[in-house]
Amino acid sequence: MPCGKNETTLAPSQIELFLTAIENSGNVDQIREKVNLPVFKVRSALRELEGAGYIEEVNEEYVLTDKGMASL
Repeated sequence: MPCGKNETTLAPSQIELFLTAIENSGNVDQIREKVNLPVFKVRSALRELEGAGYIEEVNEEYVLTDKGMASL
């Protein structure tokens, strides 16, 4: 688990992969198809990215925050 607020245990390449997949928003299944990982790993990564402030969930879809956009 991350040590402090706005931190993640994901590698920079994993963060980039997920942020790129979410760039135009998407639900869990759409993102899973783009990153080609099991759904449990996708959900775990999305929780971390949301906790770190890179993404937020809006109407059951994930969208990039300003921080997420700046990281691309």
